[in-house]
Amino acid sequence: MRSGWLAGWFMALLCSVAQAADGNRLAYLDEFCDPYYVGHETAKLTTPQWCGDGEVEAALVLSIDDLGDTQRYEKFLRPVMDRLKKIDGRAPLSIMTQQVDPNDPIIHQWIKEGLSLEAHTVDHPCPCLDGGNFAKAKSTYDRCVDGMALVSQGRSIGFRMPCCDSMNSASPRFFTEIFNKITAGGNFLSLDSSVGQLFTANDSQLPKSLILQDDLQPRFAKYPPPDRKFVNYVHDYPYPYVIARLCWEVPLATPDDWQGFNLNGPCSPATVSDMKAAIDAAVLKQGVWTLTFHPHNWIRNDQVIELIDYAIEKHGRKVKFYNFREIYERLTKNVLGGQPLREASGQDNGVRVLDLNCDGFMDVVIGNEKLRQTRLWSPEEKAWIVSDFPVELVTIGSAGRDAGVRFGLLDKSGGASLLVRNERVSGVWHFDGRSWQPDPEGLIGLDLGGPVATSQLGRDRGVRLVDLDGDGLCELMVASDNQRGVFQWQPARHGWKKLPFTPPPGTMIVDPQGRDAGCRLVDIDEDGHPDIVFSNAKRYSLHLFQSMEDGWAQKRMESKRADGNAIPPIVREDGTNNGVWFKYRHIWVQNEDVGEMALIGGKPLKIPIESYSYAQLLQGDIHSAARDPND
Repeated sequence: MRSGWLAGWFMALLCSVAQAADGNRLAYLDEFCDPYYVGHETAKLTTPQWCGDGEVEAALVLSIDDLGDTQRYEKFLRPVMDRLKKIDGRAPLSIMTQQVDPNDPIIHQWIKEGLSLEAHTVDHPCPCLDGGNFAKAKSTYDRCVDGMALVSQGRSIGFRMPCCDSMNSASPRFFTEIFNKITAGGNFLSLDSSVGQLFTANDSQLPKSLILQDDLQPRFAKYPPPDRKFVNYVHDYPYPYVIARLCWEVPLATPDDWQGFNLNGPCSPATVSDMKAAIDAAVLKQGVWTLTFHPHNWIRNDQVIELIDYAIEKHGRKVKFYNFREIYERLTKNVLGGQPLREASGQDNGVRVLDLNCDGFMDVVIGNEKLRQTRLWSPEEKAWIVSDFPVELVTIGSAGRDAGVRFGLLDKSGGASLLVRNERVSGVWHFDGRSWQPDPEGLIGLDLGGPVATSQLGRDRGVRLVDLDGDGLCELMVASDNQRGVFQWQPARHGWKKLPFTPPPGTMIVDPQGRDAGCRLVDIDEDGHPDIVFSNAKRYSLHLFQSMEDGWAQKRMESKRADGNAIPPIVREDGTNNGVWFKYRHIWVQNEDVGEMALIGGKPLKIPIESYSYAQLLQGDIHSAARDPND
């Protein structure tokens, strides 16, 4: 008993020191798809957690795009490869490939030397989702992935979206409906590097000399092109993270060579100097620095070598170069205990990456038919502490079907809790800092004319754990076709009390098939409480949270889709993701049906994104003038 009390006390102390107990810090686990959820306050997955290489503290990745002509790339890359081989006998580069001859001897020589060949679409469309033609976008991706399976004997695991450094070509629709699916040839990928990473002054751990220029202006924020509504980046998170349960994201560094060319001109020493500063920042954060470059005279190969020399001479054994395949293999082996995010058929393998004990470092839980395991990272020991995990996360015997396990915070310590009720198992467990403890009274009160179920026959039933009142503990919300209600956790008696309000009429988290129904919990009025934005092919609404007595009583918008003042649909009529996310006080939409032409640099260019500010939503008029995305 005493050891358990001490473990709980120590965990609470850790949480109070490392970060405040944000009651919604695990909500991302139940998001249908948000590629941009990470940031400075998100628990980190540092390089020592995954690399398995002794003194190494930061990972460096050199990744070159647009491969088609191997002779040209051999000429450009050979000096870079030879320099890398002088470090440890290998040349760990990644080449994002369009289409090459599978019998080309250059490719096989590259692989022997340590390169990995990854996918980049066959046709290099910018943007990929465009022209109202989803099938075309999926085809160029599928054909590239299937072709790469032949070229590199199944070695390709990674992808980069064309033009992701210059326009918003990445999208939740792409990740949900293309990347996380299976190709026509039965293949799939497991790692992406299409989202940018931008260091800012918000990170107090980084010295101002790295983040600010001599004139005290931001060093890195000048690179994302401001004339294109460019928001394809996250702030202050130079670590691998998981998108929509199936995709590892290794964000690309700002600046890359195109961004440097666009701002400073070709092969600018100023760009290279800022790249060196980004390397230093990644080392201090024990993160990943991923350079995206091209053989298009935006950066010279001798400048790439200059970056290699700089990293090795300044940081020595603290840094190591990896290709994307090596990163994926080490993430799987060292972080996930050999269990990949996607099982052999490409479906959900029941692996979740989350901070269990609120110490600011990511941990792992695994629940599938092969393994039930908790993997807790110990920064003091620099090791993974392995223990049991009580439930399955995907339904055994039915690959990839969600078992309905919901994670949240039900204890002031900030430690994770889980709740599940399906045909096989039901209960609540709390993580006490060492192991999962069952709560015999954890489901008391969860009844709405019948037990509240989290999953039925592998279908999501719309149960979410979300902190509504900002006290650091989660409430339970259910919004499906047959159950609607909100419950408050009672810590003293470890049960639930039904609250006097429900989710607004007509809003659902899931449809009868258990699919995304178009509901998002977002703090639109920035009062610290999640509001409900709902939008599908038939209707839309915005309800603001008012109180724990009245719930979402403030209706700002509500109508059928025929109304011309509609919130963009979050899901389409066929149940697919429409490419909507919420960031920088705006709703953003990127799919094959949106975009506008603009005159940029004297030339017409398509901006493949739409945006609507929170201010417009609050006014009930999405067609009013939008504010700056970073205001």
